[in-house]
Amino acid sequence: MAALAGIAFVTAAALMIFDHDVAVFFLAGYGVLDVAIRAFAGGISSIWDELFLIGLVGLWGIKWIMCRDEDNFKVTPVDFPLFLFIAAMVICLVLNSSDFSVGVEGFRAIVQYMLWYFVVIQLVNGERSAKAVTLCFVLIVGLLALYGVYQYAIGVEMPAGWVDQNEAGVRTRVFSIFTSPNIFGSLLTLAIPMTVSLVLMTKKTLSRIFFCLVALVMLASLVFTFSRGAWIGFMLAAGIYILLKDKRFIIPAVILAVLVVAAVPSVGDRIGYMLSPEYIESSLRGGRLVRWLTGLEILKNNLLLGVGLGHFGGAVAMNNGMKYLVGYTWTDTFYMDNNMLKMAVESGLLGFGAFMILMYSVVINSFRTIKLSSTKASRELSTGILAGLCGVIAHNFFENVFETPMMTSLFWLFVAIIMGIWYEENKKISSEKE
Repeated sequence: MAALAGIAFVTAAALMIFDHDVAVFFLAGYGVLDVAIRAFAGGISSIWDELFLIGLVGLWGIKWIMCRDEDNFKVTPVDFPLFLFIAAMVICLVLNSSDFSVGVEGFRAIVQYMLWYFVVIQLVNGERSAKAVTLCFVLIVGLLALYGVYQYAIGVEMPAGWVDQNEAGVRTRVFSIFTSPNIFGSLLTLAIPMTVSLVLMTKKTLSRIFFCLVALVMLASLVFTFSRGAWIGFMLAAGIYILLKDKRFIIPAVILAVLVVAAVPSVGDRIGYMLSPEYIESSLRGGRLVRWLTGLEILKNNLLLGVGLGHFGGAVAMNNGMKYLVGYTWTDTFYMDNNMLKMAVESGLLGFGAFMILMYSVVINSFRTIKLSSTKASRELSTGILAGLCGVIAHNFFENVFETPMMTSLFWLFVAIIMGIWYEENKKISSEKE
C-alpha cells in the first residue's frame, strides 16, 4: 500500500510539473479529496490542504524556471481588493483580539483559503485552463449529484434537527458524501451554471445530451437537499445567467420551477412553511431570526472593529467555547447562519466594508471578462462561472458557506479561473493596439 501511494504521488507530481492544469484538477476535486484523505490518511487530514498549497507555490517556482517565455507573474484587478481585505483582517487581529490565539485561528479560517487565488492565477492559462478545470469540476460534481439522487431514492437517514417538527412532508434531505445538505446545495449552485455553459459551447450532439443529463441530475439533487438558502442562491444564479444569455428563457425557467413544485410537493410545502407565522415564531424562538437579531445587537455595540476574529458566530468560536455579553446576559456563541453578518460582527464595519468591496470587485470584473471575451468558449465559460459565484455569494446571506474550506477554496479557484480568462483577453487587446 505504501509503495502504491508512493508511485501515485510521484506520478501526480510529474504530471503537475509538465501540465500545470493537472494541479488545479486536484483542487477542483477538493471535496472528494478531503473525504478520501480523512478516511484513508487521517494523520494528515488537518494539514493536507496547507501542504498542497505549499506544493503549488513550489510548482509556480518550477514554472518560473522552466517556462521563461510565459507570463510568470500576472496582475489582475482583483489583487488589490483582496490585499485590502487581508490588510483589514490584520488590523482587526492586531487591534481587537481579547484572546489573541483565538484571533489568529479566526484570521487563518478567513484568509488561508483565499490564498489559493494568488497561486492558481499564476498557474492557469486562460481559456484552455478554464475548459479543462471546469470540465473536471462538472464531472466530479455530477457524480456526487448522482449519488445524491440515489440517497433520495432510498430515503437515506438524516438527523432530526435537519427539518422543523412541522415539516413532516420532508422525508429526507440528501447530502452526498458531505455532512451538510446546505453545503452540498451550495456546491451544486456553483456547478449547475457551468454545466449549462458546457451544453451551449459543445458542438457535438452526444456531448450536449450528456451535459444536459448531468445538469438535470444536479438540479434534481439540489431540489432534494431541501436547502432553502441554496435554492435562493441558485435562483439568483439562474436569473443572472438568463439575463446575460437571453431574457426569453425567463418563461421556460418559471415553467420548470412550477413543474418541480408540482412533481415534488414537499418543495412547495417547505417554501410555504418558511413564509408562515409558525416558522417566524419558531425562528424567533431558536432559529435563524433570533440569531440574526442577536448578531445585530452585538454589532450595534461594536461597530468599527467588531468583537474580534474568531470570537463569535462561527466554527472557531464554537470550538473555543466563546461567550459574549448581550445586554446583561452572557450568551454562548452559535453558528450565525449568515456569513455576511458573522463577518460584520467579528470585524465590524472595517472588515465588512473591505469584504463588500472585494465581492463587488469579483462580480464587476467577471462581468468585464464576459464583455472582453473574444471566443464563444471563453464567453460561455465566463458566464457560467460568474452566475455560479453570484449564487454562492447570495447563499452566504443564509448560511456560513465560507466557513467550509471546500466551498471557500472552490470559490477562489473559479475567481482565479475567470480572472485568468480576463488576463489573456486583456493581453490580446493590448497586443493588437501595439
